[in-house]
Amino acid sequence: MAIPDDKATSGNVRGEGRHRREMSIFPLAANLAAARLPDAPRVRTEDEATSLAGGPVFLAVEELPDLFETPEAAEQAVPDLYGTGLYELIWRDGWRVTMRYWRPAPPAPVARTGASAAKKPLGHARTPEEARKLLGAPAELASEVLPKLYADHKQLMKRWASMVKSGLGEIVEREGKFAISLTYWRPMHAPGVAAPLAPGERIELAERVAAPMRGPTPQADLDIGLFEDQAPENPNVVLVTEEGDGRFRGSE
Repeated sequence: MAIPDDKATSGNVRGEGRHRREMSIFPLAANLAAARLPDAPRVRTEDEATSLAGGPVFLAVEELPDLFETPEAAEQAVPDLYGTGLYELIWRDGWRVTMRYWRPAPPAPVARTGASAAKKPLGHARTPEEARKLLGAPAELASEVLPKLYADHKQLMKRWASMVKSGLGEIVEREGKFAISLTYWRPMHAPGVAAPLAPGERIELAERVAAPMRGPTPQADLDIGLFEDQAPENPNVVLVTEEGDGRFRGSE
């Protein structure tokens, strides 16, 4: 039997393809030890696992603590090694076995959009009820690919390592680069109808309305046109930014 080129590390957690998830039934548990118990609940799809856990889940892949000298020894210790999709035999300084199981993810961000969930969420929630309290409206789990692209996994993981490892972030390929797909709670509303603002959003909106409007630069004098600037060496000279040599203020 050829030795596979596998670089898995102990305790490593990563996502699996959706096709694999739909073909096998995996335990739902908080950790590897609980997942191996015979009475651990088993579900087939992510939606079923999310409903049973009362919040977001992800498919974790972790190594069993044992090291085996031969594949036969691994099979003897793990009778379900082949055929169930739960386990995989790998080589890393010896024969090791990994197990797949659904693990509840940590509380997900609560926001109206993916951008807000990434930068300034209203809070975090594990269940629809917790998210509803923050949003002031019924909530649903959503996954949204953020627009920022990264040249490689290393750059992306500098920013999103904690989200990927927790299962709330998934690396996706876009235009030959990589982006993060973020899972978060958002308001649930009918198509074409805007969801009501959450209490925190109403306060922020009121503060913005009450604040005076300010442009990015100071207001120019009213006798200076849109495409004109004052000459830095003589404020009485107005320079035309598009074409021409300029004019003296008050000459027209």
